[in-house]
Amino acid sequence: MVNYLHNFDRTKFDIRVVLPKDSQLIPFVAAEHYPVIEIDHGRDKSFDMAAVGEIRKIIKEFKPDIVHTHSAFSGKLAAWLCHVPCRFYTRHSAFPPSKKLTTFPGKQINGFVNNTLATDIVAVAEAAKDNLTDTGVDPKKITVIINGSEEVRRISDKSNLALKQELKIPESAFICGISARLEPYKGHATLLDAAKTVVSEHPDVVFLIIGSGSCDTALKDQAASLGIADKVRFIGFVDDVAPYYNIMDLNLNCSWGTETSCLALSEGMSLGLPAIATTYGGNPYMITEGVNGMLVPEKDPSALSDAILTLIRDRDLLAKYSAGARAMFEKKFTARGMTEQLEVLYEASVDRNRKSSR
Repeated sequence: MVNYLHNFDRTKFDIRVVLPKDSQLIPFVAAEHYPVIEIDHGRDKSFDMAAVGEIRKIIKEFKPDIVHTHSAFSGKLAAWLCHVPCRFYTRHSAFPPSKKLTTFPGKQINGFVNNTLATDIVAVAEAAKDNLTDTGVDPKKITVIINGSEEVRRISDKSNLALKQELKIPESAFICGISARLEPYKGHATLLDAAKTVVSEHPDVVFLIIGSGSCDTALKDQAASLGIADKVRFIGFVDDVAPYYNIMDLNLNCSWGTETSCLALSEGMSLGLPAIATTYGGNPYMITEGVNGMLVPEKDPSALSDAILTLIRDRDLLAKYSAGARAMFEKKFTARGMTEQLEVLYEASVDRNRKSSR
């Protein structure tokens, strides 16, 4: 959302952002100089009836042409109740939907609700679109807009060396990194199993794990039990990933759930970071075999370690994928390109509504 806000054409769109009080997003939105309206309810809940009431009051005050919600069913319902003409929501995740939502009557009910509440739906990957259509959503309402990112800034060699020293990483080490929430479906456990094989052959390899989550302690214990704790650096949650991406040689994605268009992959590509990613969800759209990286099956540590070792051994192939990653970012994954697609969709929706109401 912040990437969108940074790139919107403000001569065309007058935007206000509604967030729960004390949301961690507030300073980021404020830094883009957009007004933030804070609400008391709806924090960490998709549906909160009290939040519906708050959002309805805001809509009645500002009378927007468009309401665009992300993870807030409360916002979708409020916009429909207020007869907002253009009601958008974005589907960010992809996962196998339950049988209840893909068979009668659940599919029909889910489809009716979503088709009624939204005039337009953005899916951030083809996999997310498939989830929607499999659960009864009208494909004509859905537009796929792949997540784009801002270019990650480059950092000086001197600063890179200083960070390696701070993390006790040898200057010549080959660094593999993953930036993802520490949750089971992000596949860190598979990564650590693969890392044991990799470091047994190449002791100079170090793994960076950026992020926080419920699996933090379990993953640290796993690294210790595998005897590779000294080869893994748990960085935790960081506001600024640029310093860490700048010292990485290889970007990893080990997901087996929810993955659509991974910002960590596009951010890495902006620096020319080749990637190894699973075949899950939207990853195959972002990583093209032989161009900007390699794809491996999910939950397969042997395949992952083989792919990592291939790129450690073949530095010419690594360099080829690096150039391909940068070219792919410029072609497909910039934040500005993503925002331009949404702007076109907004204008088309408003124009369509005006024509239908004449």
